[in-house]
Amino acid sequence: MKRMLTLLLLLLPVLRLAAQTDRATLTGAITDASGARIAGAKIVLTSANTETRRETVTNKAGVYTVTSLSTGTYTVEVEAGGFAKYQVDDLTLDVGQTRTLDMKLAVAGESTQIEVSPDSGLSKSSAEIGGVVHGKQATDVPLNGRNYIGLVSLAPGVIDGGTGTQQDMRFAGLSDEDNTWHLDGVDNSGINHQYQKVDLHLQVSTEAIAEFRANGVVYSADQGGTAGGQVEVVSKTGGDKFHGALWEYLRNDVFDAAPWGANGVLPPLRLNNFGANLGGPILRKKLFFFANYDALRQVIDQTLTGTVPSRSYRSQVATQQPGLAALINAFPLGQKSISAVSDTWFGSGRQVTHEDAGILRLDYHVNERMNAFVRVNTDHYTQSAPNGLAPSTGFNNLNTPNATIGLQNTFTPRFYNDFRYGFNRAEFLQGQTTPFPFALSISTFTSIGNPAGSIRNDNSFTALDDATFLYGRHTLKAGITVRRVQENKASPNSPDETIAYVDYTTFLQNKIDSDTYNGQVPVTGQRMTSYFGYVMDQFKLSPTINLNLGLRYEYFGVNHEVLGRGQLVDPLHCAAVICPAGTAWYDPNLANFSPRVSGTWSPAALRGKFVVRAGFGIYYGFGQFGGLSAPISNLATKYTLNQKQVPGLSYPIPPGLGVATGSASPSASSIKRRDTAVNEWTLSIQQEIAKQTIFQVAYFGTSAAHTFSDTTLNGINPATGTRPYANFSTIDYRATDAHASTNALQTSLQRNITHGLLVSANYQYSHQIDNGGIGGGESDAPQNVACRVCERASGDQDLRHYFAASAVWQLPFGRGRAYLNSVSRLGDYFIGGWQMSGIASARSGQPLNITVSRSATALPDQLNKGQRPNRVPGVSMYASPRTPALWLNPNAFSMPANGTWGNLGRNAARGPSHWQIDPALRKRFPISERVGLDFKAEAFNIFNVAQYGKPATTWSQPTGSGTSTPTNFGVITSSYNSNPTGRGTPRELQFSLKMEF
Repeated sequence: MKRMLTLLLLLLPVLRLAAQTDRATLTGAITDASGARIAGAKIVLTSANTETRRETVTNKAGVYTVTSLSTGTYTVEVEAGGFAKYQVDDLTLDVGQTRTLDMKLAVAGESTQIEVSPDSGLSKSSAEIGGVVHGKQATDVPLNGRNYIGLVSLAPGVIDGGTGTQQDMRFAGLSDEDNTWHLDGVDNSGINHQYQKVDLHLQVSTEAIAEFRANGVVYSADQGGTAGGQVEVVSKTGGDKFHGALWEYLRNDVFDAAPWGANGVLPPLRLNNFGANLGGPILRKKLFFFANYDALRQVIDQTLTGTVPSRSYRSQVATQQPGLAALINAFPLGQKSISAVSDTWFGSGRQVTHEDAGILRLDYHVNERMNAFVRVNTDHYTQSAPNGLAPSTGFNNLNTPNATIGLQNTFTPRFYNDFRYGFNRAEFLQGQTTPFPFALSISTFTSIGNPAGSIRNDNSFTALDDATFLYGRHTLKAGITVRRVQENKASPNSPDETIAYVDYTTFLQNKIDSDTYNGQVPVTGQRMTSYFGYVMDQFKLSPTINLNLGLRYEYFGVNHEVLGRGQLVDPLHCAAVICPAGTAWYDPNLANFSPRVSGTWSPAALRGKFVVRAGFGIYYGFGQFGGLSAPISNLATKYTLNQKQVPGLSYPIPPGLGVATGSASPSASSIKRRDTAVNEWTLSIQQEIAKQTIFQVAYFGTSAAHTFSDTTLNGINPATGTRPYANFSTIDYRATDAHASTNALQTSLQRNITHGLLVSANYQYSHQIDNGGIGGGESDAPQNVACRVCERASGDQDLRHYFAASAVWQLPFGRGRAYLNSVSRLGDYFIGGWQMSGIASARSGQPLNITVSRSATALPDQLNKGQRPNRVPGVSMYASPRTPALWLNPNAFSMPANGTWGNLGRNAARGPSHWQIDPALRKRFPISERVGLDFKAEAFNIFNVAQYGKPATTWSQPTGSGTSTPTNFGVITSSYNSNPTGRGTPRELQFSLKMEF
């Protein structure tokens, strides 16, 4: 391995090859009127923002390439001996884009030929499914919470499986742990998870984003590090003129509708989002700065619901089991009866959120061949909130400092280099206060949590170098990346224990089904170093055919503890259950070679306004970094007790019983784990249907092997009544033996902000299938660990239909507009400057996995996870009609006989679908030629569509012949989103004022 890395480092300066995915590339061929290539033509690009210039010349093949370009608008000028000057104005280059611009020169003596926005930017360099969201969309469209993540799903191929946070974004049916989040080309992830642990609104502030790209399928070899989506955010830069803004966004409950399921209660809300930014030159055309500060203050009495014991049941417990009275009375009193046993509880709890974010960026144009920048930013987040049932409360504190430096060099017109070094940190503290030092789970009722939390101080250091070399019709690119990850954590930082009862009957008998205990883990330090390298050729095979050929190599390293701590457990691959001290946590994966190939064809007869694209690639990922740490969790005492090991197990549990009974329940992981490997393929067409407007139809498919799986070993052997591994209880086992696949039809319509109208619309019809593991760190526990194929079904995030669209329309009225352009200045003050915008989304319901609460002793192996009931033939799974009061039909299921598993398939039902429309209206009041005041009113879910959450899916045997049941199975008791921001809220209004100059 060391020899291979050394070879890559030695080859890099020799190859002189690159691509930086947060920047843009312009390439093309210069020809005369007959189509003959022109060598030595001079091309000059001038940035509209900074007025800086980049120059190059065409090679002997008449081809030019300019890479490492900042995103934005440019003027392109072409000059060649014997030919008239050619100029292109308002050429837009997007993040990660390789734009092909072929130009045909007229003979000398003719006037300068000037084109404005010559084409719509069809993707002629690769076949990836993805797209760009511009800064104007981020600031102009209504965004509940002003978190840019809510706009990621506006890119083709992306699905938001939740309320718009990082952990809700899915690409090509893969896990949220399979996504890469970059800011200015370097790591901006949550480190322990790829997503941030909490819903950060201001990392990065929408006011500080120039634009971002989200690619999901068949992207080229210069992108990777994970198997899923690649999200590249570019921060704003200062320009050659001073620009700035001051703003305040206001939310208040008096403008909002009551959440569905809140029993008519409108929770009090105060939300203020305010800030300022300033950018401009320090040295004209040389040194520029941009600074941004954004803050959020939010206080809400959050609506809460749950299923709690009824008064009659509490009295029954107090009479028959007085020792359990303290447990049952910790539940709040309900207000609405479900049965003689349970009530629905409605309540509220104060959620307080403070967030402060800032960014500072400096860009230095050293000369026409060299540019440098440095950017630092941070986000400080604190929140206290109710944690399930009152009086439990929890808190989350998170700081996310991030910094990077970059240096771009144009050594010759044929050789470019781009170097970055970045630092990313996540300082996280989590905990909660609860009635007991353990969690209480009685499946009939909503669970009461425990006080266990975690402490993390995680770092990543990223160094990367990319280069580009132009040779004939080949644009050769290569690069290398080194990423060092440090995770310093204690998780849990206090004992994590769950006492579980099968149902209200066994609780009344004080018959504990299981007691699971995870002791406190000391602060430990995990370390892992990854190395990536790639070589790629963008080959202009002919004037109409382009090929993108690449090979990427990824070595993710082996996770380990810095002081050698950790106890590896792998009963399947070690001679003993516990592996010898010093054993590597898993074998290194050394063969992650990723070939990627794509081609595009743009027929000359269609004047470059139509392109066919196809591609294939292999993509690797190591999944969730925190999921590699099973040996660390074994540093603490862990056990699981049940009725088989301790007949008559009841509360209170005698101290030391878990250790005394030899019920150790360690966390195991496979030494033979493999990195997730995903094959991806796509075929698409793009057509320019109007000026700056592109329509796309695409098919893509993926097949993911070695996805994450989480099962349980050491179940009871029914033949002997004993466990295979003596002196151990159940053993949680993490491996990579699951599989997932996705097939999708995707369509999109994209229109840049031309003639005052921007449109982005995407529809996807897809089917995601897996056998329990999606990828990354997501997996469903199988009900029968010996039958993985029995789990094959639609995946947890299988959203069959998904639609998302946004639009910005600058109304064409007033001075300088198409209509009423001769109005007086006073009249224009009221008539001009209006803008409408909006977001619309719709999606089908998510899968529902119907489970049943059973005693472990009723199962053949006594591994009581993910158990499902039997399906009653001929009876619909859904109530008729389907309503929140009863979505699922309890009579469609039956209890499996003891010693058997249920025959109902995983994810057999579907929850409610969702749709909403969020419009906004803005008016700009001019104060002077450069200064204006913007007023904006936004409405989220303007039609106040009831956004239902998922119904309860834990089934129990109905009583009598009707549908009455002592649980709330099939009942929807809460709204889809209990937070005041994100998707799926009731109707909410937001108002803002912004002064810009």
